[in-house]
Amino acid sequence: MKLSEINHFLNGKINKDVEFNKIRVNSNEIKQGDLFLAINKGHNYIDEAINNGAVAIISEKEIEYPSIKVDDSVIALGKIAHYIRNFYNIPLIAITGSVGKTTTKELIYLVLSKKYKVLKSNKNQNNHIGLPLTLLNLDNTYDVAVTELGMNHLGEISYLSKMCNPNYGIITNIGSAHIGNLGSKRNILKAKLELKDGLNGILIVNKNDKYLKKTKKTIKVNEKELKVKNIKYGLIQEFDIGNVHFIFNSYKHLLDDVFLAIKVGLIFNIDLKLISQAISEYQGIEGRLNVIKGKYTVIDDSYNSSFESLIGGLKVLKNIKQFKYIILGDMLELGNFSIKYHKKINKYLKKLKNKKILLIGNYTKYINGIHFNCIEDIKDYLSKNKLDNCLIYIKGSRAMNLDKINDVI
Repeated sequence: MKLSEINHFLNGKINKDVEFNKIRVNSNEIKQGDLFLAINKGHNYIDEAINNGAVAIISEKEIEYPSIKVDDSVIALGKIAHYIRNFYNIPLIAITGSVGKTTTKELIYLVLSKKYKVLKSNKNQNNHIGLPLTLLNLDNTYDVAVTELGMNHLGEISYLSKMCNPNYGIITNIGSAHIGNLGSKRNILKAKLELKDGLNGILIVNKNDKYLKKTKKTIKVNEKELKVKNIKYGLIQEFDIGNVHFIFNSYKHLLDDVFLAIKVGLIFNIDLKLISQAISEYQGIEGRLNVIKGKYTVIDDSYNSSFESLIGGLKVLKNIKQFKYIILGDMLELGNFSIKYHKKINKYLKKLKNKKILLIGNYTKYINGIHFNCIEDIKDYLSKNKLDNCLIYIKGSRAMNLDKINDVI
């Protein structure tokens, strides 16, 4: 590809035309013949990228090297990603929702990989930088792509959807995450439905969600629609569809994500037995209800927290007889709803027996338990207690850094 080809839609200032191989934003990953796109602090590493073999640069700075000068390199990244996505015009699935995006993405990836070569976004690459970085990896070896779209404000999903032009859109649910920015669940629904702005195909939604089940011109999915029968709930979930038995090695409240993945598999003409096999291969994602067993059991749910995901986690603990240390941090981005939602947690904690509740943060002060000023104090407390045969559950918003507790214990 030539520098002039991409400048056609970037409308930047090009000083010399050269051919390049791949586009990369990490100077350490540059290989001979690549183009380095300097975003944010990447502008400090232009010389390093050139030394590593970059033959061209896209930057907000004007440099004496084959390059394109642009006004905004992050916007340029999005435009390049959009071009690459449409150049490799393969089926693309975009997933959004208040919770369950990554779980649904991983499940769909497992299902589709039984028949196709699938590109998926890594971890939580779901914003205006993460999504285009995923799209940069597209090439003619892939049959289908699975991405997730996140947001904090109105307009963000619209931008991402128009960038990736999905053929299949999926909305997992409408919860309270980011309600502080958006003001109501109806506005959250409005934000998620922006997925339709760039959609060239069908929208699939969770029919068990009270907001999504009312949406029009969508495929609505739940256990009834899939004709699921013989559901058995427990530490693992089991059910049948037709004469095929399914085993899901995770928790009950994630079953809606499983049903969405099954529906996608059926749309892509994958045999139901292969779909069942894929679902059984699912492993917990780090920081999301990930079970670590030793002298004591840790359920690491520290990656992030919202009201709905925390309630789902506490329901998992309800039938566990072990003594439980429940470590909770603030649920953030709830704005004026923060006190209300933290107070509501008390109702669910009351239903749990054999427990101590350890809390950190400003809003967890509205939850009944033992309050700590810092993570180090929680570590000290745990070190002075006998943890053998106990269960430790860790949950908080990402900014609370509760993963540091898991690293120690």
